[in-house]
Amino acid sequence: MGIISNGNTVIDNGAIESNEVDTTQIAASAVETAKINNDAVTADKLANTAVTAGSYTTANITVDAQGRLTAAASGAGGDGSYFPRLLAIGPSSGNVATPANAGKFYAYVQSGGGGGGGGTTIQGPGGQGGSGGFALYSGNCAASTTYAYAVGAIGNGGGASGGPGAGGNSGGDTNITNLFTVGGGAGGGGSPRSNNQPGSPGATGATPGSTSALPTFAYLAGGNTAAPGAGGNPNQPGSSGGVGHLAFFDDGGQ
Repeated sequence: MGIISNGNTVIDNGAIESNEVDTTQIAASAVETAKINNDAVTADKLANTAVTAGSYTTANITVDAQGRLTAAASGAGGDGSYFPRLLAIGPSSGNVATPANAGKFYAYVQSGGGGGGGGTTIQGPGGQGGSGGFALYSGNCAASTTYAYAVGAIGNGGGASGGPGAGGNSGGDTNITNLFTVGGGAGGGGSPRSNNQPGSPGATGATPGSTSALPTFAYLAGGNTAAPGAGGNPNQPGSSGGVGHLAFFDDGGQ
């Protein structure tokens, strides 16, 4: 017969029958980690978690303190998946539609440059027009939505005459309704010199819209602008400003 004492177990052949030792004979702390052979615990002995077996792409996962996956779901791709929905040069206008799975956008936006002021023979050249504005916008857009857009035209130069030269015209704004607006450059002042002032650069700013549609302003560089029109030399009209551009991307894919 087997003799069982504290810390020692002696088993005679046949002394303990199959299924005689069960959980009531084993203390909860009796099986130590060192008593478990490496690789002895197989997948069949592990409790299932709430995670469904399968493959996950760009996954969002949750891990517990024991390193087990307790939640997993396929995620969305990163910002590299944006699709060029609209590429346009001014002057132009129309509509751009987002697909059903779109939710975010970014856009490179450039307005038209202002025309230069006209010059006069006696009173000198006209003023230079203002540069068009340039900005990069990013933010939220609505899915399955049609947005109206306009891309800024050039600002025409002011005419020359024997009297005061005419001021140049402002460049056109570039915008997508409820997402953003970049203002065109102002026209340059016509001669005489008291009015020979350059136009102001184009302004940038968001057009008020719904909260979900308002963009997050990300970048503004005055050096990347639609060219301003030059002021006219004496008895010469001012030159036209540069044209606007618009590149609009969303995350809806092709």
